[in-house]
Amino acid sequence: MGHDVALALVGLGTALIVASAVGAVLAGDALTRVHFLTPITSLGAPVVGAGVCVAEGWGLISGEIILVLFVLFISGPVLSAATGRLIAQQDGLLSEKGPE
Repeated sequence: MGHDVALALVGLGTALIVASAVGAVLAGDALTRVHFLTPITSLGAPVVGAGVCVAEGWGLISGEIILVLFVLFISGPVLSAATGRLIAQQDGLLSEKGPE
C-alpha cells in the first residue's frame, strides 16, 4: 500500500510541475511566466518529496529530502518575487529605487 501511495504522490507532483511548465511556455511575457514558478516550488516539489519519503521510509535520506524541500519551500517564493521585481524594473513598470 505504501508503494501505491508513493507512486500517487510522485505522479501528482509531477503532473503539477508539468502543468506549470506548460503554462509558463504558453504565457505571454516574462512577468506572467514568473507566476508559474510558485506552484512548482510550493506544491509540486513538496508533493514529489513526500512521495519519495513514503517510498524510502523514515531515515537519513528522508530527513535530507525534507530539509531540501523546506529550504525550497521557503526560498522559492522569495526568489520569484525578487525576479518579478527585477523584470518589472527592467520593463519600466517600477522605479529603480527600492522600497523605503
